[in-house]
Amino acid sequence: MDQGHWIRRLVHMSAPVFLVYYLVPDEIYGVDKRIGLLVILAIILAFEALRLWRRWTFLGLREYEAGRISAFAWASIGLTFTFLFFPVELAAPAVMGMAFTDPLIGELRHRNSALYPILPLIFYFVLVMTVFVALMGWSWQVILASVVGTVLAIGVERVRIKSVDDDFLMMVVPLLGMAAVLYLTSSFPS
Repeated sequence: MDQGHWIRRLVHMSAPVFLVYYLVPDEIYGVDKRIGLLVILAIILAFEALRLWRRWTFLGLREYEAGRISAFAWASIGLTFTFLFFPVELAAPAVMGMAFTDPLIGELRHRNSALYPILPLIFYFVLVMTVFVALMGWSWQVILASVVGTVLAIGVERVRIKSVDDDFLMMVVPLLGMAAVLYLTSSFPS
């Protein structure tokens, strides 16, 4: 395996570190933390625009990302959306599910493993369910949200959309599905 491959895996699996956002006070030196989050995203997207314009590639980027928005930028957009609009009880399962399941899928596909897609389905469900239970406790709504999130995450990862990276889709699509379940069953965390 090339060094870039392992860098991509490491970056992927570091996404849950950004959940520290929920521990940051709402204001820092009089500035709303959401403004700070948007400023960070703007810096990332400005750099991404410069990278695309100059057609720069770096260790860890795939060749095809030279001419389109990188997985890192898409993940940054997904994290920002998640953090701005959803509580940690929904963000944590969605972020952790994407961070650990997508690399697992990549490794299974790389090896043409017969364990795909059953192992990712089981892994995602167990991971998301564990995080939900730790944050919200056991309930049929949490189980249903975990099932819906699992089906959406693994389903959307399979779809190849050239203009949108699965790092964004595997975070946001299951998040919206899980939020809908909890909202419609009057279990949405406040």
